[in-house]
Formats: sequence, structure tokens, C-alpha cells
Amino acid sequence: MNEGWITLGWVVVFGLPLGVVLAVILWPERIPKDRTVQAIRRRIEDEDGQPPAAGSSC
Repeated sequence: MNEGWITLGWVVVFGLPLGVVLAVILWPERIPKDRTVQAIRRRIEDEDGQPPAAGSSC
């Protein structure tokens, strides 16, 4: 019975930090609303005064 507790302890000692590290690496980061493509495009258009014409290139 003692060996079972020791094994469980080692699993917790290595498994818990490994799980936290994987969650931090793999968890998707939320993009703030003012950093989306639409929000940046809207700010640029507001600064320019008018939206770019369709099909035009800079």
C-alpha cells in the first residue's frame, strides 16, 4: 500500500506541473476587440477620412 502512495506522489509531482506548462503553451490567447482586423481597418479608414475604393492597390 505504501508503494501506491509513493507512485501517486511522483505522478502528482511531475504530472501537475507538466499539465500546467502544456495548458499555458496550448491555451489560445484572446485577442482584444480593438486589435482585430476589422477594428484596425476601421481606425485606418477613420484616419484617412474615406474607405479605399474596391480593387485599388496602394
